[in-house]
Amino acid sequence: MTVPDNPDYSRTVYNVAPARLEGQGRRLPVLVVLRGNQVGRRYLLNENVLVLGRRADRSQLVVAGDALISSQHCRFERAAGADQWRVVDLQSTNGTVVGVDRVTTRMLQDGDRLLIGETVMKFTFHDELEEEFHRQVDHLMNVDDLTGLPVQRVFQAKLHDALLAARRHGDPMTVFMMDMDGLKKINDAFGHLVGAASIATVGKRLGALIARAGGMASRFGGDEFSAFVPRADRALTQELGEAMRRAVADEPILACDITVAPTISIGFAVHPDDGVNVEQLTRAADEALYRAKAAGRNCVRA
Repeated sequence: MTVPDNPDYSRTVYNVAPARLEGQGRRLPVLVVLRGNQVGRRYLLNENVLVLGRRADRSQLVVAGDALISSQHCRFERAAGADQWRVVDLQSTNGTVVGVDRVTTRMLQDGDRLLIGETVMKFTFHDELEEEFHRQVDHLMNVDDLTGLPVQRVFQAKLHDALLAARRHGDPMTVFMMDMDGLKKINDAFGHLVGAASIATVGKRLGALIARAGGMASRFGGDEFSAFVPRADRALTQELGEAMRRAVADEPILACDITVAPTISIGFAVHPDDGVNVEQLTRAADEALYRAKAAGRNCVRA
């Protein structure tokens, strides 16, 4: 997997690449979640027909975590006019409600509210200026400004999704917990600006390696990092852990005209052997991290 220049960790769900939206010169139809566990998320209707549901293998617009939404719940269709859309219920278990009416099919008006499962959505239009505003807000809300990695809230949501997929398909999956060694000494000797620059560089190195493996990394807090990699067995995990350790230890960091050489301790846990849910895997990876520190730091432990 290659690392994108501008990775998208936003609340906006695109069915096709955002670049295809540019220069259209018209309003963009969007569903905004007003209530539910995906609150704030925007589903951009950038195809003529899009199915909304709970399962990613059966729907283009996926609302995870709402058990009252069917796997294929309803369909959004562009009508004759560019700004005309209808919603069609797909014989969902709990129905599709527009306003106060349960509907089988309904033309949508700007501002209509839909109840789908326990999730409330608003159908509306954004122009290009509003779209750019939301992209900037997404970046501020969802990307760690020091490392460029997704914030923990985004990371945890993606981790839950990846683990559900691993359990569904019987695949292995790895969770890493990592902690920089020697940051306090760097801060004490050279100041916190150098320390912050060291965290930023380490985060970028870890994130690039994890992304190439098909996973996601995040700054857990301070100088701690977490990551997950789908379909990674124990052998691949050990190899990737060593690659991350070397990426930090083998190349000193130049920050504020000062060269520092931090290292990193890494612990990991593998699904399903070390746990079957996020809490179990994170705890097992954290315990492995403590073993790495006890073994002298700058090492990888399971």
